[in-house]
Amino acid sequence: MLIAHISDLHLGYSQFNLEEREEDVYETFREAVDISIKEGVQLVLLAGDIFHTPRPNGKSVITLANALKKLKEKEIPVAFVLGEHDISRLRDVPFAHVFGNLGLMKRLKTDEPLVVGDSIVVFGADKERRSNVDSLVERLKVSEQAAKRHDDGKKKILVLHQGLTDLNKFAGEINSTDLPASFDYYAMGHYHDHHEKRFANLGGPLVYPGSLDLTPSEGIKDVEKGFALVDMSGKEAGVHWIPLHRRPQFSVRLDYGDLAAGIDSIIKKASALAKKPVVRVEVEGKNNSNIDSRMVAANLVRLNDYCIHYVWQPLEEQQAQAIVYDERPADLEEELFRLSREALGSEEAARLAIHDLLPAAAAGEAGVALDMVWEAFKKKEERNS
Repeated sequence: MLIAHISDLHLGYSQFNLEEREEDVYETFREAVDISIKEGVQLVLLAGDIFHTPRPNGKSVITLANALKKLKEKEIPVAFVLGEHDISRLRDVPFAHVFGNLGLMKRLKTDEPLVVGDSIVVFGADKERRSNVDSLVERLKVSEQAAKRHDDGKKKILVLHQGLTDLNKFAGEINSTDLPASFDYYAMGHYHDHHEKRFANLGGPLVYPGSLDLTPSEGIKDVEKGFALVDMSGKEAGVHWIPLHRRPQFSVRLDYGDLAAGIDSIIKKASALAKKPVVRVEVEGKNNSNIDSRMVAANLVRLNDYCIHYVWQPLEEQQAQAIVYDERPADLEEELFRLSREALGSEEAARLAIHDLLPAAAAGEAGVALDMVWEAFKKKEERNS
């Protein structure tokens, strides 16, 4: 049996508030669905963060509805778990449940498997915050016991939207040792980079396909995005990561003393692309006082016809060695957490800022973010009293 494993769709997100970038997210999702149908998948798994916000806009709702309708017409079942972006902090009913109630997709549970045909059983759990992880681990023990009742040749899949500390000790909430050992495939969501890992204590590969497109925490970067096609017919799950077509994004460093030539090179590169790119321009000078921002802006206007969006910033030559990385950090989320911990002076405060407040703020949920700050304040007061 062939399944599609898609995670971190973030339907409704629009980078730089651009309508075109919102449409790009929908296009990558539609492409993933079309490829899945063409390849003959018999099950589609959505591993959380289906929407970018718990209160999705109309276009993102219609996009998901149309995709689910197309899959239903092809008699391809869809199963899902919720990510933190799907769950309102205000205890509202998650919007994705509407599609579950309409029979367009199936919400996965830890105690009751989804049985697909005569060869697959699927368990799953919605995202749990770090404070509730112990409860999740106990429910996963229930899944393992329930899965043993299907030791009749059926392949077992577990779907979660959680960060694994084995891959990121700061952003993770659970360890690989917390996971039940008897599953044949671990379909994960939450990390936006693509990871495939085999652990000695687990019965099959653990995979994060990564997000379908760039998300707020990733900025502008040149990176492939995609999803996983997983062949469950063999002795071990065979994972094939499928890259998707997405709008190009790249960064360029220009010499302030030769802006025209640098901009010419960007235009040449952009002109050869199928879609207008998003570009980050760093203008390097001996010191910031020598960089005339009005002159830079006047020159960069030439990019308007070739780039859908660009941003620029001065890069002081003397500061470059001190504040600019020689190479991309191996794990951006870990580096962000480290910097936050240094700035805030507390690992607990850094977790609140990165794992809770940042996603809420990025989704425009200011009220939710304030509620979380107030809740954290009250807990701290209780501990100190």
